[in-house]
Amino acid sequence: MAMSTSRLVSQIITATEIVFFNIFGVFGNVNFIVLTMKNKSLKSNSSYLQCALCFCHIICLLFELPNAGLSFSGVQWRRYECFSVISIYIFFICAQAVIIQMMTLDIFIIIYFPAFYRSIATWKYLTAMLVYPAIYSGIVVVWGFIAMDDELLMFCNPPLSLEPTVSRFWTLSNVIINTITLVMFLTLMVIFYYKGKQQKSNTKKVMQRLKVSILFFICTWYMGLLICDMSVAVGFTGETLILLLTHAVFFVLISYTQFFYVVIWRSPEYRNKFLEMWSFIPCCKRLRARFAETSKDFVTVFSQANSLTTKT
Repeated sequence: MAMSTSRLVSQIITATEIVFFNIFGVFGNVNFIVLTMKNKSLKSNSSYLQCALCFCHIICLLFELPNAGLSFSGVQWRRYECFSVISIYIFFICAQAVIIQMMTLDIFIIIYFPAFYRSIATWKYLTAMLVYPAIYSGIVVVWGFIAMDDELLMFCNPPLSLEPTVSRFWTLSNVIINTITLVMFLTLMVIFYYKGKQQKSNTKKVMQRLKVSILFFICTWYMGLLICDMSVAVGFTGETLILLLTHAVFFVLISYTQFFYVVIWRSPEYRNKFLEMWSFIPCCKRLRARFAETSKDFVTVFSQANSLTTKT
């Protein structure tokens, strides 16, 4: 009876989290794509790659909704039924983790191969950047189809829908991928610390926009994956293991949702365009006017200080 109550509470909490993050996550990711496509000043190879990430996150969030419905209904699926339905989700959940790594590589290319970055056609650049995510994701999904069985699942989500051996490979490989991404990103931070003044303004803007978002993603994605991986490694089994794997989705949902909100916080260009696009809403109109006034005051103060310095 106690376990039954625990399971019910777990289902309600998980479903509520999924619905909440879907509302804010889909809204944010769609807005990032629309802002990039509508504004020429925001278009670049980097921003298109970020749009690919947002698209993956939209798919991932939407595919979590059936799990929310199943949580409330109490319906349980067998692994072959669950995996067949969410295999597309698993493809995109794998792809988005590798795209984050490609976004870090993208900054390296901007810094060390600027002429190549400016000259290469966008479609060629994006194709090259997305081949690795597609191959890795395809391997996991194909292996998942080959290994699936008819075990009854408590929840229909990626860690449980994959056969345990495949699930273990998925979590461990993602930890490795994110560790490599973290090392790459920390290397970039060191480069910018020592050579920041020499970097071009466009490079600085990209780095400023992405550094918090990438670190935020790595932390939340790491946390979700480590909970899954360590739960198995420590030896948890049965209902305890299932509950731990299920609640790890909280950190995963944050990673799907945060990108747009970090961008509009860190990037004045995206923030201004967002407020302009939504200025028909009174609060956005007021915020747009406030930010414009703040920017004007800053420019005035900077000009006066610069003038005094010149006179001196």
